[in-house]
Amino acid sequence: MQPSAVSRPAPSTGSRVRFTHTQVYRAALEDVFPLLCPVREYEYLPQWQCRIVRLDSGLIEEGGVFTTEDGGDVWVVARYVSNKSIRFIRVNAWRTMSYSIDVQPAPPGEVRLHWEQVITGLDAEGNRQVEVLRESDFRQMLDGMQALLQHYLDSGAMRQQ
Repeated sequence: MQPSAVSRPAPSTGSRVRFTHTQVYRAALEDVFPLLCPVREYEYLPQWQCRIVRLDSGLIEEGGVFTTEDGGDVWVVARYVSNKSIRFIRVNAWRTMSYSIDVQPAPPGEVRLHWEQVITGLDAEGNRQVEVLRESDFRQMLDGMQALLQHYLDSGAMRQQ
């Protein structure tokens, strides 16, 4: 008998980038963390749009699913530990993204959130798009979000852009 041929996956072909950034808020953790939710983001992010597919509690929870980009991006809440950690997995036709948000120790009256984003191309077009991404753009996006969220925490109202 001849041994059967084993089909092995091709070597890694997806381009990958990893970005990190830390946000600091002047607020209580119990006020900040619940706002990191696809439903609650409507309260402070003027351009935010999503479609909830499944959130049994109506708010962020592990196993929750929602879409953005007119359904082109599917988000899964892979981990949710209240006031400690969130991990989103975001997938579309050309790339995957993992967003991790972890609370770090901070002085009283401050909240420190450490963000990590890992993006992997799924095909040649995805690789091209991943390879032009810059950490400075990721940080700029998070700084903009931080300004909007801090304004909301301070005023109770969304800042208009």
